[in-house]
Amino acid sequence: MQENRAAFIEGFALKLNESGMQRMAARVFAALLTAPGGGLTAREIAETLDVSAGAVSGATSYLTRTGLAERTRTPRERVDRYDVRGTTWAEAMAVETEMLLSLSSWLDKGASAVAGDPQATERLEATRDFFAFIAEEMPKLVERWQSQR
Repeated sequence: MQENRAAFIEGFALKLNESGMQRMAARVFAALLTAPGGGLTAREIAETLDVSAGAVSGATSYLTRTGLAERTRTPRERVDRYDVRGTTWAEAMAVETEMLLSLSSWLDKGASAVAGDPQATERLEATRDFFAFIAEEMPKLVERWQSQR
């Protein structure tokens, strides 16, 4: 069982890394997906992945900041636990939506900065419009997904 779990963790993490996620964050996320109920401590994650606590620290910070994992503490326990919920992708999309809106604002500034260059202006405005479209549609998609569950 452990060998199958390890193979899944590494394989899934590789795919997440290929799609843009940081390598260690992808490994930690995959480990958390396969964790028993209640999640894992940083030490347990490090043991599962055979890595240092420092590597786990950076990865868990990234995952909690992006909404892909949550940090909790059990009463009378002195260590934090990290876990993922079945809806983590929905929460992560909400974080990404905020980022897209922020990027759209910067793209507006960029279009203004190159106002004399129609090609650059068009590229910046097209990118801004795409990000704005995704930011508007993503919450609707997440809501539809949640209602179908």
